[in-house]
Amino acid sequence: MLVRLPPGGGAAVQKALPGGRPVDRRELPMITRITSDHASATETADRLRATGAVVLVTEEPAEDRSSAFCGDHPHRMAPTTCLRCGTPICDRCLLDAQGEEICARCARKGHSRVRNTRLRQLFVIFLFAVFVYEVVAWVAADEARVDPGSTVRAVIIQLVEPGGLDAPIIRRLNQHDSGVAAGTSLLDIGPWYSRERARYGGPEQWMKVELRGPWQVDVRPPPLDDPKIPAWRLLYNAWQWPRYFHAIAADYGIDAGDFGVRAYVIYGGKGDMAADSRGSEKGRIAVSWIPLDEQNPGYAALTVAHEMGHALGAFDRYSPDSYQALHPEGYVEPFAQPLYPQRFAELMAVDIPTSLRSEREVTSMDEVRIGHRTAAEMGWIAREQADLFYSPPTQGPLDRLPSREVGEIVPARPNHEQPIEGGSDLDPVEVLPLLPEPEAPASPEAP
Repeated sequence: MLVRLPPGGGAAVQKALPGGRPVDRRELPMITRITSDHASATETADRLRATGAVVLVTEEPAEDRSSAFCGDHPHRMAPTTCLRCGTPICDRCLLDAQGEEICARCARKGHSRVRNTRLRQLFVIFLFAVFVYEVVAWVAADEARVDPGSTVRAVIIQLVEPGGLDAPIIRRLNQHDSGVAAGTSLLDIGPWYSRERARYGGPEQWMKVELRGPWQVDVRPPPLDDPKIPAWRLLYNAWQWPRYFHAIAADYGIDAGDFGVRAYVIYGGKGDMAADSRGSEKGRIAVSWIPLDEQNPGYAALTVAHEMGHALGAFDRYSPDSYQALHPEGYVEPFAQPLYPQRFAELMAVDIPTSLRSEREVTSMDEVRIGHRTAAEMGWIAREQADLFYSPPTQGPLDRLPSREVGEIVPARPNHEQPIEGGSDLDPVEVLPLLPEPEAPASPEAP
């Protein structure tokens, strides 16, 4: 076994080798001759030693499995054996197998643990890439379904607790004829959203609503606010919540994925149940609870439209403590003079402010408007435009310039001659004034 080449290199060794084969230093240590004749092995070793090389003569058992030489590289010593088949392997085999004690034959058969691990890792990476692609595609499709510049399809699926189909509120919310007051039916929600979108420069037919049901279903969604349930379970329930309702829709042949907004109206119980309603932009789902004894169909329709507003990306505009509209963003006309009573309810504030501490329910969707902040959250206008509306200027640019005399400032005066962009194109009856009256104060206690 040739262990080390002479100082002068491998040229002299090549002549001393039995086969005359060139020696690559990377192959050391290497077997130069395998023979059962000990004298012949000693003779070859002496010839190599004469060149200055370092040589060892070794002996081993006759069985292949216990050989000291590699099964795949017979000229190399085998310090270990294959973990799969027991074949002797050398350090070159270990290098080829990336450190794993396995022979080339077993590696080709797919028995390599490292190779299988790498394949699993690549497969996981592939699945993750597919998942990311699908998520990105789904998000893009979801955004397209509620595009502010195109038509939005919405579905309202009505579910009734067993035995409640004869409730008057159900018949009233499903009526749409000349004998019924406008804005008091679920069928009015689509046209109402379209009119509000048009006020902000959008298409006149922005939302189309399909009404399905009502069907008698014992609705029992996963609880979301039970204090006895651990936090991890509440997270799981929140994940399951939209899937629960979409599964009910599928039972009646409705594919929730066909619609940009999926609204579920559940009729059941008694008293004010609006606080049990939920809406979320994630999943574009709106769930509204309407009590069977509800007497105000306009307020019920507003409850559904409000939760649909959440599905479109809008946030509440009322105080979580008092449930009263927040000034100024919860007011449709926050700079009116006088401030009270307001003429309209803001969609995400629900009620109409009538004084600093009192409000009243709407009786029709015609008493409801979408404010500038809500419009910005839905993507109808730029956020900067909404900010400008709620922070109206009290001085014009010319009023802020100094006079010709050094140090003298021209007194400030209200400027009403520069409308905000887009304001002149809207109906002054339907659209809020973008600038205050000359001396219109804010609410006495407004922040």
